[in-house]
Amino acid sequence: MNIVIAGATSALGMNLAKTLAKNPANKLILLSRTFNQALQDLCNENILYLSGIDLTLLRKDDEIAKKCEAFFDGQFSLIHCAGDFWTHVSFLNFSPEQAKRMMESHYLTLYATLQSLLPVMIGKRGGKILAFSFNSQDDNFPFILPFNAAKAAVEATIKCIGHEYAQHGIAANVLSLASFKTEASRKSRPFGDFENYLELSEISQTVLDVLDMNGNLVNASIINCYKYSETYYNQGYFERIKHL
Repeated sequence: MNIVIAGATSALGMNLAKTLAKNPANKLILLSRTFNQALQDLCNENILYLSGIDLTLLRKDDEIAKKCEAFFDGQFSLIHCAGDFWTHVSFLNFSPEQAKRMMESHYLTLYATLQSLLPVMIGKRGGKILAFSFNSQDDNFPFILPFNAAKAAVEATIKCIGHEYAQHGIAANVLSLASFKTEASRKSRPFGDFENYLELSEISQTVLDVLDMNGNLVNASIINCYKYSETYYNQGYFERIKHL
């Protein structure tokens, strides 16, 4: 596989990079704003790591696009993992400045990265794009407005891209996830069903399964990923976040 991971220092981005690096046939470009030594240690002739990259500043014909053009000898996929972590905060306690940052980190990073890399993908006769949303987007619960708004923008962008560029061999989809089984998730939702949260390794394997699907028949879709959770199906929302 030829893959670009945007937001490679995120928990999911790191897991994906390490998983993909195990197969020497994979060619990877890893993009991150902050430097991470573990990602640097993965580098070889088939893995290129670029840190100090502000995804919101990417544009058509920029250096990242040129590197992808030169590095990949055929179609490649884009996995967008960038975006700030969310904890439950009421609307009146989350300023417009914070909301702007939330929107920039999830939506604008995706938009600008697509501006840069989509022309290259079209030039190489197609590719797959995968971004991430969360199942909270379906519920519109309280205390999660800025995050949900940003993820709604991500979902709309991916679906529009899928429809607009299907004729060029582009397939763009979203994985809508339940909570990750990370310490950050445990601390933010101490009364959630942590045992049934998604393992990062499980999400990474699902990403590979989606990218490995034959052809581009699955396009402009929201693909839901979750495990059965006793608390989700049998408790109310405020019982699950009662620490607020």
